[in-house]
Amino acid sequence: MPIFSKAQRLLDKTQFDAVYQRGRKSGDDFFLVITKNSDKDSPRLGLSVSARSVGNAVNRNRIKRIIRSSFQQHCDQLPAIDIVVNTRNAAREATNDELRKSLAQHWARVVKQCSVR
Repeated sequence: MPIFSKAQRLLDKTQFDAVYQRGRKSGDDFFLVITKNSDKDSPRLGLSVSARSVGNAVNRNRIKRIIRSSFQQHCDQLPAIDIVVNTRNAAREATNDELRKSLAQHWARVVKQCSVR
């Protein structure tokens, strides 16, 4: 499994804003995943996990760990895109397996969308 490095993260507001403004959206009960083509060599991930949507710090950190882990597992299959993952209220009560399954479906959708181009 590849190591999640700083080069694989969206770090500042301008990077997030670019994805929000020009990205494609994919959503379900747990996540809204927004993607935008990138000029980088590998996919990059940005997280938006708010206390309002998922609750306390323990729950926020649990969900962020699951997202990062899922991203690492699927990183080799993903094209060079920027991805922002926003959580939705249903993620608060979801099990870890439900969240992983949802993310796997999002990653598959992203791969399919990018192969169509």
